[in-house]
Amino acid sequence: MPSDTLTILRRPDRYSVLAALGQGAVGIVERVFDARLGRIVARKTLRHEVADHENSLRTFVNEAKVLGHLDHANIIPIFDTFLTEDGRPVYTMREIRGTSLGRLLQMSVQTGDVTPLPLDRTLKIVTQLAEALSHAHERGVIHLDLKPQNIIVLAHDEVVLVDWGSACFFAPERYTGKLDEHPDLKHLARVPAEDDTLLIGTPRYMSPEQTEEPRSRLGPRSDVFSLGIIFYQMLTGELPFHGESLEELLFHIRETEPFTPRRVDRGIHRRLSDMVMRMLEKKPAGRYGSFDEVLGDLEEFRSTAAEFPIETFAEGDAIFREGDEGDAAYVIVEGEVEIWTESGGERRTLTRNVAGEVFGELALLRDMPRSASATAITETSVRVIAQPALMSEVEKLSPWVLAILSGVVERFVDRSERLVEVLSRQDED
Repeated sequence: MPSDTLTILRRPDRYSVLAALGQGAVGIVERVFDARLGRIVARKTLRHEVADHENSLRTFVNEAKVLGHLDHANIIPIFDTFLTEDGRPVYTMREIRGTSLGRLLQMSVQTGDVTPLPLDRTLKIVTQLAEALSHAHERGVIHLDLKPQNIIVLAHDEVVLVDWGSACFFAPERYTGKLDEHPDLKHLARVPAEDDTLLIGTPRYMSPEQTEEPRSRLGPRSDVFSLGIIFYQMLTGELPFHGESLEELLFHIRETEPFTPRRVDRGIHRRLSDMVMRMLEKKPAGRYGSFDEVLGDLEEFRSTAAEFPIETFAEGDAIFREGDEGDAAYVIVEGEVEIWTESGGERRTLTRNVAGEVFGELALLRDMPRSASATAITETSVRVIAQPALMSEVEKLSPWVLAILSGVVERFVDRSERLVEVLSRQDED
């Protein structure tokens, strides 16, 4: 084999620094060019100033081991780890270019207040975080430092969860379990020893138990609480817990029940509000048992009568016409709608609906063609409640409630039909 073919793989100067990306309490992150593989990556190196600090060294090595153990699209992948010439640990990873969730939300450093995103974006981001944490928990790792600054949002709202330096192996057997088929190698997969350090993480986003228990006694439900705080913040625009001092803040986290998201903003759906409050239960046993449960409720919310798309119609636009298939009901968000029918070539107005009112539901509930037309009187925005979503919600009701609703629908339709008949007779007279 020609000697120059392998020359590139023998280069001692493998990495060339292109730019500094950032610096934290423990490490320095740089953009570097990997000459052996011909690609740009990110490189994190333990800072000179803390190279002799045992806790800093443990945090750095712990993060590298955690990232090497995890394999998920929303968790940054690690490529390599080694020592510098002066003995400092280094690891390389995928370079990500995005913005922190904190910056995306325009978060105030002082108060934690943010500018909420549209609901669909919020749910997309929270879902990805729950998926990443579900994967980590399945592999025996808890993050313990969830906060908007550690969530990087890329193009198309792809999310990457970073900064795993505070992470803890709550189930060490899941770390070594990957070598069950190679028991002679298990001694090489050593889990870092846990210490009894308190207050590892960011106080605003800590669970009650994280404020008073050592890391070795924490479990996955601590991450559930922390993501609940972020979820609350993204929905309402504010944090659930506040304090003028660290002691006051931690007291409220441990002892005070926050306002429900729905009380802060009546526009927040009750089911979402209930989800967040379950995530923020003081006792771990009262919270979701896993992020799979959280994801199940999020999926149910997204697929049923909760996250309805908004459509906008210009003045004079037809929303639906008499005789159309009744495949959706509508709730007016803004504007005004005329409901009308045509008889003998003349248009007859039945009613005018304004913001907050529902129309088009009868054809949907009775599975019949539209008995009237709907037209936007002004520029109008409506939430569209598709038939599958409505039926999914209706099926959850008791048979007795369904019987009552069916009776109400039949009576209303009967009276509506009589009204149309009367109006038609008046036209003939």
